[in-house]
Amino acid sequence: MIRQLYQELKQGDIHPVYLFYGSETFLMDEACEEIRNQVLPEENRDWDETIMDLEEVPVQALVQEVETPSFFGERRVVTGRNAWFLTGARTKEKVPHQPDELIRYVQQPMESNILIVTVPSDKLDARKKVVKELRKKVREVVFQPLEAKELTAWVSKRLKQTGVDVHPRSGEQLIHRVGGDLRLLNQEIGKLASFAGAGGSITPEVVEELVPRTLEQDVFKLVDQVSRRQIGAALSIYYDLLSNREEPIRILSLIIRQFRIMLQVKVLARQGRSEREIASLLKVHPYPVKLALRQGKAYPESLLRQLLSRSIEADQEIKSGRIEKTLAVEKLLLSVETV
Repeated sequence: MIRQLYQELKQGDIHPVYLFYGSETFLMDEACEEIRNQVLPEENRDWDETIMDLEEVPVQALVQEVETPSFFGERRVVTGRNAWFLTGARTKEKVPHQPDELIRYVQQPMESNILIVTVPSDKLDARKKVVKELRKKVREVVFQPLEAKELTAWVSKRLKQTGVDVHPRSGEQLIHRVGGDLRLLNQEIGKLASFAGAGGSITPEVVEELVPRTLEQDVFKLVDQVSRRQIGAALSIYYDLLSNREEPIRILSLIIRQFRIMLQVKVLARQGRSEREIASLLKVHPYPVKLALRQGKAYPESLLRQLLSRSIEADQEIKSGRIEKTLAVEKLLLSVETV
């Protein structure tokens, strides 16, 4: 669906109203930028572009803005972000939205102006009248997290676009270091390209040297060593994290999270669920689901339940003051040999 949107924009097929939603906000932001590039000359941006936060201003103010014609150009682009009133989510700020004003506008929008309404949520509340009317009248696009294969292709394409020579395994190494966060991946690709320079190359070794490891990736490696019964290697990773001043409680919480995801993924996969379905049900990115499926093969379900239970017990012991936090995680890792 995103690819189709870009094809439309390339062909000059611009809709007067867009509704963008989904948790992949980086792709959503890029799509908004592409619409602006297609509609507004660079010199008119300051005058003919308006961005409003619908957590702070009511939607009727957004409608009033988009009904204002351009004074200096032919068209305007008005974006309303964080349209949480289109979902069932509860927000802290109570903004007095009048959705009927938005419904009125989409019935007969100004052809000279473009309205983009965005919300970083995977679901809209289909029961609401405003959502029903929007879906009848506007161009709706969902921005979902990329699946594992899509993520690999996306990173490879971005690396090639830098214009420098790229080793075939560099993309995989970058994903391994960073994970599935497109915003962070894009940032690191820019850094790698700047380092390589004209005529340079991005190799897995360069990625290893320049891209910092995330705590989540280190914990994944730690759990991976646990799955292989390589307790010495797992402890080595743990001590390395401590030397980098990582908090033991934070490390333990990520261990618990990883064991929980592995168990949930294993159970759902056995039920015949796809990776995307599992990611949606667990509200996590598809990339961790892929890793959990691969990693979970080394564990029988009964063992995963036992490891998760022991990890939770260690957390409870720390919080109740029965054991010192650094020792609790160390004890947990050593206990795997007896499971």
